[in-house]
Amino acid sequence: MGWDHIPKEDGFSFSQPPHIASSNLKEKEKLYVELKHVLARQPGPEAAEQLQIYRHTLRERTKQLKVLSSELNMYESQSQEYKYEIERLGNELVALKKKYLAQKRKELVQKNKERVSMNSIFSESKNSGPRFTGGGFPLTQTTKVKL
Repeated sequence: MGWDHIPKEDGFSFSQPPHIASSNLKEKEKLYVELKHVLARQPGPEAAEQLQIYRHTLRERTKQLKVLSSELNMYESQSQEYKYEIERLGNELVALKKKYLAQKRKELVQKNKERVSMNSIFSESKNSGPRFTGGGFPLTQTTKVKL
């Protein structure tokens, strides 16, 4: 018995002519090189570990982002509330200033009325009676003294 009756695992047989066996060998080498390139491009176990680390980091950062986003929303709503409160207090201040100035004007008008009435009282009392000056001589009746 010869070698040609044993089946080969690599697909080669010695019963084929040499040029066909050579082309089969070249095809097998070509497939081997392509497979080698494909396997070289495949990620190794380190890449899988790194991917797990990245996924974990991404989850943590996503949680942080959600927390920060909710804090930002809370601070923005607080800011809006403070703006409305400032506006309300500003309007209240303007109203109080107007009320204060109106009260001051009212008091000034009242003072002026009192001053006018007091002046009229004093002026009436001055004109009603005879006026005397110096030695008690009336000024309304002037008498000439003859010497």
